[in-house]
Amino acid sequence: MLATRIPMSRDSFDEWLRTPLPGLDIIENPSAMYRGWAIDGAAPDWHLTGTAAHHQQAVAGILADRNKTPLQLLASRAAQGFTLLRHRDEAMEVYLYDYHGEETSTQTDLLMLAGAGHFALPGTEAPVMYWGGDIFPGLPMPGDKPLAIMLVTHTRARFVDTYPLDTLIANLTPIETDFLTATTYDEGEAPARASDDLLDPVLRARPVAGQ
Repeated sequence: MLATRIPMSRDSFDEWLRTPLPGLDIIENPSAMYRGWAIDGAAPDWHLTGTAAHHQQAVAGILADRNKTPLQLLASRAAQGFTLLRHRDEAMEVYLYDYHGEETSTQTDLLMLAGAGHFALPGTEAPVMYWGGDIFPGLPMPGDKPLAIMLVTHTRARFVDTYPLDTLIANLTPIETDFLTATTYDEGEAPARASDDLLDPVLRARPVAGQ
């Protein structure tokens, strides 16, 4: 699961949606993705070496996604539900829920959010939290560690091994509350769907295929 709030103007938000994802060099230290957090010591597979060894056909699809725009990625994702993406109060708000999500798709989303920094207000240093979950979404409880935290700035992004979690969770809780309020569940199962109220009008109006 990923969540963030990045200050930016409405015009910049619209421009970000239509700009292809950046390359991995947008992140200063991609190998440090997990350092300091719940699975400290794990090595992220940004270059898809492990995926290629076992799922060669999947690599082409992952690389194709990394050449898309956020609008293309998010329109496809929003059609499946479990997505909050909107511009509100001069900021982009994001809450992306994945039931049994896997690393490669998360890394694509992290590149997408790292690229948002170029469109953020000058002086921005916004944290993106990546954490795990079982069935139901929920920000980490006190004492629990996320999987990673990436700081997005106006020029670059970087992973950090420490961050004031209480402050971050407090800032993300209103976004999560809106997501949970608008999301329905199948009894005893994974979330069923998410309300369109969570999606920016530009995203709701966009067909899944194409720009």
